[in-house]
Amino acid sequence: MRFPVTRDPGNFSEVIELDLRDVDYIETHQTGFVVFHTKDEVFYPVVPKLSILEKHLEDLGFLRLDRTNLSNIEKIRYYDEERSLVFFNDKISKSSKFTTVSSSMKKMLKNRLARKSGRNGNH
Repeated sequence: MRFPVTRDPGNFSEVIELDLRDVDYIETHQTGFVVFHTKDEVFYPVVPKLSILEKHLEDLGFLRLDRTNLSNIEKIRYYDEERSLVFFNDKISKSSKFTTVSSSMKKMLKNRLARKSGRNGNH
């Protein structure tokens, strides 16, 4: 099994997929961080916080649309500007998945979607 880790407790460095078969032991450090020890190095599991994921997933097309979500821009199928919602289904229904867009992100999202639709015709 592979586990996403970094070389620093704040998860600011590059994400590495650590093969758990290479781990000698795992401990909780006195600072409260979980630490994976291999023969020569120590690693810290990626903490599943949006702020950490935001930094590492930006290059994969994820954008923080408001304080509660990171959305994959390539998966957005419809942007309802009036209600500040993005949808991930081609046909919108009561069961469609959606998330919210903060007022501060509306303009940036609109620009990103315009660039995307210029590439593949979706919006």
